[in-house]
Amino acid sequence: MNYEVFISYKCSDDQGNKTPDVAIAQELYTALTDRGYSTFFSSNTLELMGSSRYKADIDAALDSAKVMIVVLSKEEYASSHWVQYEWDSFYNDYLSGIRKEANLFTFTANVDIHKLPRTLRNVQNFDYRDGVSRICDCVQNAIPRQDEFKPSVNPPDNADKPISIIAGKQVTLEDIAQAVCLDALVYEDIYHVDTTQCEEWFAVNPDIYVMAKDNKSDKIIAYVNISPVTDECYNRIKRGDFIDTGITADMILSYDMPFPYSVYFSSIVIHPDYQNTEVFMELFNAIVDKFIALGEHEVFIRRMIADAVTKNGEKFCRLFGMTKLDGSNHESSLYEVTMIPPEFRVLSKKSRQLYDYYRRKYDEAPYLFDE
Repeated sequence: MNYEVFISYKCSDDQGNKTPDVAIAQELYTALTDRGYSTFFSSNTLELMGSSRYKADIDAALDSAKVMIVVLSKEEYASSHWVQYEWDSFYNDYLSGIRKEANLFTFTANVDIHKLPRTLRNVQNFDYRDGVSRICDCVQNAIPRQDEFKPSVNPPDNADKPISIIAGKQVTLEDIAQAVCLDALVYEDIYHVDTTQCEEWFAVNPDIYVMAKDNKSDKIIAYVNISPVTDECYNRIKRGDFIDTGITADMILSYDMPFPYSVYFSSIVIHPDYQNTEVFMELFNAIVDKFIALGEHEVFIRRMIADAVTKNGEKFCRLFGMTKLDGSNHESSLYEVTMIPPEFRVLSKKSRQLYDYYRRKYDEAPYLFDE
């Protein structure tokens, strides 16, 4: 049988007693199968099944699974013989090119993820205290059911608009959780930021996110994160030795004062099913709208830096007319542009409006924007 999801967990402790992981894995298994996913979940111990049969079963399941979830109630369980064999085999297939993507997640209860093996502490983690819905939603993003997550762009003329743009306080914590799940489909593991960290940024400044939602599926299918950051953070990014996972909430600024801000364009993520559609330009124009709206409150973007790690990131930087800097030490491309006085490229009526607006503001009081 082919499995879509593989649940890895430790069955028994050193005394032969069932671990809490068994009950957690059972709950997760039930939730996933209720959503229609074929899920590998062994409720028997290695001793009952026999070593050779057990290995044959898990090897077959590992070959077919598109998603692996490692359930952990203790840090040391990640290094137990069979659990480590499972997640290590799954991830090594990705590194060796056998599988094209590694949708590997952890589902933990009272675990310090920083004490996990390097591979696991760099993947997206979900906390059991938040329930199983979030991680199931993430699986649904990774393996969408054809009847519920089919792109609905280019609808008939009489249909409602298929895509909605939400931003600022329109964004909910659930939207952020879905956006984090999109990261796992697009970014390499080292760039994965966990949901808690994103929520902490959002609490400081809700205006960092612009998201696109498919109205038919009611799912977040793309998002952009452009955050105002401290000069120290900006300069560290520019040196090329700093990535998103190192950004803490105290490095994010709020737009509570009239001020020329330095912003970090950290993410543009579009679900694979929606790439090469109008979603990209919808996001681009929404960002321009956001900058114009901020300007109405005397909040201006003085400069913007980007660390492009995907093709869409590179595309955005080039379209905006950003200048390519030296590469980073993590094999990405750094770009920068001066926003005011405007040096960005005009691509649409909206970006022309922003260009003219920023030019006028600069000409009125250039001293406000000098470094």
